[in-house]
Amino acid sequence: WTIAVTSGKGGVGKTSLAVNLALTLAQSGRRPCLVDGDLGLANVDVLLSLHPRHSLRDVVAAGMPVEEIILQGPAGLEVIPAASGVEALADLDTAARQFLVKTLQSLSRRSELTVLDTGAGVSKTVLALTLAADEVLVVTTPEPTAITDAYAMVKILSRRRSSIPVSLVVNQAESAGQAREVHGHLQKIIQRFLRREVPMAGWIPRDACVERAVREQRPMAIYFPYARATEAIRAIATRLERAGRPA
Repeated sequence: WTIAVTSGKGGVGKTSLAVNLALTLAQSGRRPCLVDGDLGLANVDVLLSLHPRHSLRDVVAAGMPVEEIILQGPAGLEVIPAASGVEALADLDTAARQFLVKTLQSLSRRSELTVLDTGAGVSKTVLALTLAADEVLVVTTPEPTAITDAYAMVKILSRRRSSIPVSLVVNQAESAGQAREVHGHLQKIIQRFLRREVPMAGWIPRDACVERAVREQRPMAIYFPYARATEAIRAIATRLERAGRPA
């Protein structure tokens, strides 16, 4: 089972959510694999303070087996790193995209579930990886530009694959009320123009521990287990499990 964490806009906390969601699932006894799908601007390894020798660049460009680039992260989490600053990876051709998707799908044979941190935006590579997932979490913040871009992402995903389950995570919210307001506004637009439901998977409060964890390169779910943001991500993981999915 693959959960893609994506966003229409950068800077909304997508990677932090993906990393800490995967860690939370690992802490609960699952066997997740975290894939850095932000191929040109990878930073999952930075948030986990890992130092990969190889990455998806070697898989795509040199044919290295994906099993050979897997890193062991905290709490038994397996991590597949990508490369940063490699323009060719950010804009793969059709054959390379198809090869990458098939390679990542093969991970289901060794992992209970895969959490995929995609790049931001709607590039062909981002869409190919996202559409190959079993479920998508679209991350936004209360900022109008982030909300607009979140709608654009839902719109494109719905047109490409109408049956794909999509839900919303409102990050950096000041309160549950503000998060519900953002979701309600988006849902009205989505219902009007796309004729579908996009439930709210959860919301994450603005929390200084998030910035501290990023700055110190220490995963929040482990080093700040009682932070409000950590508890919110834990609630999202629990909600995914209660929905009857393999997560």
